Amino acid sequence: MAAKLTRESVLAWLEKHPDVLAELLPAEGDKGPRVVDFHRHLIERLREALSARTADRDALVDTSRSNLASQHQVHEAALALIRAATFDDLVWFINRELHDHVHVDVALLCLDHRCVWPERKLESVLLLPAMLLEAQFAPGQTVALSPVRPDSEEFFGPATSLIQSQAMVKLELGDNIFGVLALGDRDPATFEPGHATQLVRFLADVLTVRLRQLLPAPDARETARWSRPES
Repeated sequence: MAAKLTRESVLAWLEKHPDVLAELLPAEGDKGPRVVDFHRHLIERLREALSARTADRDALVDTSRSNLASQHQVHEAALALIRAATFDDLVWFINRELHDHVHVDVALLCLDHRCVWPERKLESVLLLPAMLLEAQFAPGQTVALSPVRPDSEEFFGPATSLIQSQAMVKLELGDNIFGVLALGDRDPATFEPGHATQLVRFLADVLTVRLRQLLPAPDARETARWSRPES
């Protein structure tokens, strides 16, 4: 029994045999001023629809490949965070390599200034007031994508003049303490409101787990405060 022809099956067949459209076109000729070639018109419309469908397919394939590449890069970065044996190793990776993994210009770890590590100074981590960190997020928000803000210089320092878009990701560390993973890029389209945030949220979740493992327990924190490192 012959398969039933449908619009989808015909379009699929034409996609595999695009040259058949040219063969179906009638020969050019003088049909007179009162003759309208509807057949040729319909064939042209079908050809345009097929071209549009092919373009949509190619765009979807390109987007899928880009998404897979981004997933691979974030997964590699997450593995590097997991492999970090010490807090210093973790911070070194964030400051020196993370921006290459996720293809941004700046990546910084910012912590609430109330985080305290007994008997040592914290280097290469930005310590900021809790109010400034909290101000980056709307109520209930954990990822904030935006153009550079007036207070962005508090995070990015001298690099702020180069940055056009930023991503702030909240790191819930417990005991009412949190940090922020700050990402900045010179391309204003890198971080725009409405973009998907699943990958950067996944990366921040991995970083949060590692920070909880490597930062001291709340009862081990001293009342002393670190001073902010000089730029």
